[in-house]
Amino acid sequence: MNNDRISARRSPSGALLDIIDRILEALCRFGTMLGALLVIATMIVVGYGVLMRYVFGRPQIWTDELVSLWLVAIVTLGAADVLRRNGHIGIDLVTSSLPPFLKAVADLFGLAAVILLSVVLTLSGWEMVEFSWSVDLLSDGYLELPMWIPQSLIPIGFTLMGLAALHRLIQRFRGGLTGDKT
Repeated sequence: MNNDRISARRSPSGALLDIIDRILEALCRFGTMLGALLVIATMIVVGYGVLMRYVFGRPQIWTDELVSLWLVAIVTLGAADVLRRNGHIGIDLVTSSLPPFLKAVADLFGLAAVILLSVVLTLSGWEMVEFSWSVDLLSDGYLELPMWIPQSLIPIGFTLMGLAALHRLIQRFRGGLTGDKT
């Protein structure tokens, strides 16, 4: 670690950023943990549905609806942590031949696009949740679940994704444009 990064960590703004880093990491890990629990629950519910349908001849129609709602939750809750850890798939074919400065510019452009898209989808998602709440919209299937409940995961997930992208953007500038971006 160079001296500039050490002094930045000891400054009040560096300490504040470290606290924000830890909070964001905890939120993202919580989302991933929740997503992982939903993956396990999905396997159990699908297994139950298959068992009931093919062994006992009594199909459980509600299982498909529940699993489809959980799949949305799994993706939206886990995506922020993957982005925070820089685990998303990139287009290396294009960026691998670029000089370091242009790679950094491409990374900054990508992060800005994620932030912009996250803001738009968060705001649209909250509008969707507010509408579903106001008209008491229920799911079409057998569960008749209030739709604002699963829909609320969309703005929550995209808020986390936007914060994770903003975190990476700040880390990029803290480490220097072409330097360490962790």
